[in-house]
Amino acid sequence: MDTRPDFMARPSVAKLAAVSAGAAVPLVILAFWPLYFSRPFGDADRYTHLHAIAGSLWLLLLIVQPLAIHYQRYRLHFALGKFSYVLAPIFVIAGVLLSHYRLSAMTDETFGIEGFSHYLPFYASLVFALAYTLGLRHRHVAEAHGRFMLLTAIPLIDPVVGRILFFYFPALPSPWFYQALTFGVATMLAAALVFSYKGVTTSRRALVGYFLVLVGLELGWFTVSMTPQWLEAVRWFRNLPLT
Repeated sequence: MDTRPDFMARPSVAKLAAVSAGAAVPLVILAFWPLYFSRPFGDADRYTHLHAIAGSLWLLLLIVQPLAIHYQRYRLHFALGKFSYVLAPIFVIAGVLLSHYRLSAMTDETFGIEGFSHYLPFYASLVFALAYTLGLRHRHVAEAHGRFMLLTAIPLIDPVVGRILFFYFPALPSPWFYQALTFGVATMLAAALVFSYKGVTTSRRALVGYFLVLVGLELGWFTVSMTPQWLEAVRWFRNLPLT
């Protein structure tokens, strides 16, 4: 008896997922070209390199895994899934360490002005970890699992689109406009993945729950991140002996 999930019998959908993830590659290069890819390797610190390598591998995983389904290489798909058990925590840890390293390098004066902005890596790490964890939880419901895996790319939208807007387009009237646009794009793409799913009820509820957390964290950037309480939380994190 064929026990493969129904989604695996739809290689055209898997190919579309791979193409969607692959389309992000030139945008990532464009976004990080001015301050990372165009500079000598030694100019960046080890935490930046670790985060860049882990993020690149994750994006590659989002391309290759669905392609493995499209070409009916199911053993490869499952092997890459097991590899993600290691890569996903490394990606999250790399983001946390990079944030801590940059906070530690700030003077007290700079921290008082820019410390609040480290809400963004907090948002990205949490949204990524939530999507990945739910993807594992619903791995036997393949269409929901595929959506959750694509949703792990949602945190990429803010740094990529924000940098493209900043480096290649006229300046926006206010810095807050950048997240208004990037979070708007992230919310629309997430909504398309979440609300197009009409399958198993428990998976549908999980997808909606993820979406509500995503929107709540995005709204937190415009509210929570500017409070003294948040800055104190970041200060506590900054003082931890991590980097």
